[in-house]
Amino acid sequence: MPLNPPDRLQLLDIVLEVLEAPPGTPPGAGLSYDARIALSLLRLVRRELELGDRLAADEHARLAALLDEAGATPALNAALCGRLRQRRLDRADPALLRHLRLTTLAKLAIDNPRYSAYQRACARQ
Repeated sequence: MPLNPPDRLQLLDIVLEVLEAPPGTPPGAGLSYDARIALSLLRLVRRELELGDRLAADEHARLAALLDEAGATPALNAALCGRLRQRRLDRADPALLRHLRLTTLAKLAIDNPRYSAYQRACARQ
């Protein structure tokens, strides 16, 4: 952990600013294909750094509450799958559906927040 600014997000913002087109220029104008891919990856990393820990903690809390169990997220996900396979948890359970929906939206918030279905789902909330 750095002791002085800039922090990781600020450093990424600086790199993004350098790579992104100046105001009034179409996005990606003049950048090579590889540079556009790198820019996209940097944006994804920035979203992961900004949102990842909170979204992972939210997922863990929902799983623990849904299953009424403690444990690491991978173990809780495995337990959830086991309960569904054994039909010990109803696939139509509102808490399960809410958890799956929120987990999917959280992953899309990092992976592809411009995805139109994600934007429609967020607008409905």
